[in-house]
Amino acid sequence: MYKSDFEILIMTLPENSVKRACYVVREYIKNDFSSPLVSEEEFYSSLRILLAHAYQTSDDKTTVEQWYCENDCDRNNGLFEFCPGEFQINGKSRTLCKYYIDSGNK
Repeated sequence: MYKSDFEILIMTLPENSVKRACYVVREYIKNDFSSPLVSEEEFYSSLRILLAHAYQTSDDKTTVEQWYCENDCDRNNGLFEFCPGEFQINGKSRTLCKYYIDSGNK
């Protein structure tokens, strides 16, 4: 991702926002824990924001199911945004992401 694309993604998000922290952490992790767009300090600051938010807004039964869609997602528009189907909170059973490209999944 180019620096300009990353800046567009986070430009309207406040400095300590959870969504901004999500983009920062994802960018850093996608680049094997070293990114030209995100410093190590920004990564750890964002990680602390996410930990605080997760701890305050979850209970002992909160679980998260994650999908790692790349080429098989009908929401993959190349803009590097998070897909609304990327995470499912409190998923009681493993289900297919509703954005997975499949003719029987419409």
